[in-house]
Amino acid sequence: MKLTKKALSLILASMIIVSSVVAASFTASAADGTLPAKYYSTNGGGKVGIKKTVTIDGSADDWSEDMIIAQGAAWDVANHFKGGHENCVLDTYALFACWDDDNLYIGWQMTNTTDTWAREGDGPLSDGGRVLNVPLILALSVDPTSVKMSNKNSSGGSIWGQKMGISFDTHVDRLFYMSGKAGEGEPSMFKAVDDSGNTDYTTGCVGFKTGGIEYKMAETNICSSIYGLNYSEDPKDVYDENADWVDYKTFKGQSGAHNTKYDSFYEMKIPFETLGIDASYLTKNGIGAMLLATRGESALDCIPFDPSAMLDNALGSYGSDASTSHEKDDEDVITVPLANIGKIRDGSAPTPTPTTAPATEPEPTTTQAPEPATDAPTTAPAPTQEMTYGDVNGDGVVSIKDATAIQKHAAMLEQLPEEYREAADVNADDNINVKDASAIQKHIAGLDGAGNTGTKFTLFA
Repeated sequence: MKLTKKALSLILASMIIVSSVVAASFTASAADGTLPAKYYSTNGGGKVGIKKTVTIDGSADDWSEDMIIAQGAAWDVANHFKGGHENCVLDTYALFACWDDDNLYIGWQMTNTTDTWAREGDGPLSDGGRVLNVPLILALSVDPTSVKMSNKNSSGGSIWGQKMGISFDTHVDRLFYMSGKAGEGEPSMFKAVDDSGNTDYTTGCVGFKTGGIEYKMAETNICSSIYGLNYSEDPKDVYDENADWVDYKTFKGQSGAHNTKYDSFYEMKIPFETLGIDASYLTKNGIGAMLLATRGESALDCIPFDPSAMLDNALGSYGSDASTSHEKDDEDVITVPLANIGKIRDGSAPTPTPTTAPATEPEPTTTQAPEPATDAPTTAPAPTQEMTYGDVNGDGVVSIKDATAIQKHAAMLEQLPEEYREAADVNADDNINVKDASAIQKHIAGLDGAGNTGTKFTLFA
C-alpha cells in the first residue's frame, strides 16, 4: 500500500511538472507572439508559387497545394470567441499563387467549419453558409521602394464605404477591392496618387474589366487537411500548439463531419501589364501578397495571419451589436510580412524598376469606388449636382430599391456610397436607419410621414 501511494505521488508530481512546463511554454509563446508552425506559415518550405496557367472558371481544378504561399488555420476568427451566431463566416485558410508569361494568378481558400456544431440554416450556415456581399481586399507590394498606400482616398476618407479601419505598417502599393459575391458591384484596383499614399477614382483606379482582371468563386476546399481550433474561449489559444486543434477533414462534432460545400475557393487573374511589370520582374524580384476579409468596417481575418490585428479586440463589443465582436469595427494595423510570390524578397530595391505606364486607360472620372452593394449607383455624382432625397441608387427615381438599399446599409450588409448618404437621411436626424427606409415606403404609398423624400437638393463636394 505504501508503494502504491508513493507511486501515485510520483505520478501526480510528474503531472504537475509537465503541466507547469506546458503552461510555461504556452506563456512564452503567447508573449513573443509566435504562432505554431504546424498550423501557420508564410512561404513554408520556401514555396513562392509555381509557373502555371490557370483558367478562371470557378471550378478550382487548376489549383494545387504546391502553390500555397501562406497557410492559416480554420475557426481562429473573432466570431469563434464572440458572435458565433452570425452569418457570413469570414475565415481565410490558405493563399495560393502561380503565374505564366502574361498573368499573375492568386487563389485563396476560405472555410466555414461551423457545420460541425451548428444546424443547417442556423446563423453561420444561413445563406448556404456562403460569404456574402462584403468587401474582400487583396493587398500587393509590387515595388517596395514606391509610396506605401494609406488605404484612404485623396479626400482622407475610406476607399470603400463610410469606414474601413485597416492600415499597413507593411509596405503595400496595390489594393484590389472586390465583393465576396463574385460578379457583384464594381471591383477595382487602386494605387497611390500622392506622397501620402492616398488614391482616387480616376488616375489611381483601374476597374477589373478595364484592367483585364478576373475572379470567380468555387464552393469547395482543395486542401488535403483543414487544421483549426475546435473548443476555445481564449483568443490566445492560437499561439498554443497544445490547444484543441483538430483536422476538420476527419473531425466529427456534435452535428457531424464537415461538409466542404460550405467552403469557398476564390481564383483571380491579374495581367502583368496591369501591374506595370512582366514575368521576369516577378521571378527576379518577387512581390508580396495578403488577402483580407472584411464586413465593411474592419478586417475579420487575413492570410498571412496577423493575430495582433485580427484578434486584439475579439472579446470586445461591436458598436452596433454588443453580442458580436469589436473586431468588426476596430482599427487594424497590419504588421506581419506579406507572402512572397516568385522569389523570397530581401528588402533590396528591385531591378529592373517596374514600368509605371498603365496597361490600359484609367477609369473615367465618373467611376465610383467599388461598391459591393447591388443597389449602389454605377456612377458618382458630380462635385455639385442636384439630387433627390430618397434616391440613393442614382437612377433618378425614388422606389422600393432605395428603401432596400438603406435597410442593407443600416444592417451593415451593403454600405451606401458616401456621396449618396445625405440623400438617404430623409428625416434629417443625421442618421441612416430603418426610419428613413420607412419614410421612403410611405412616400411611395402616398402616406404622410415621408420626411423630405422626393425633395430635391444640391450636393456640394
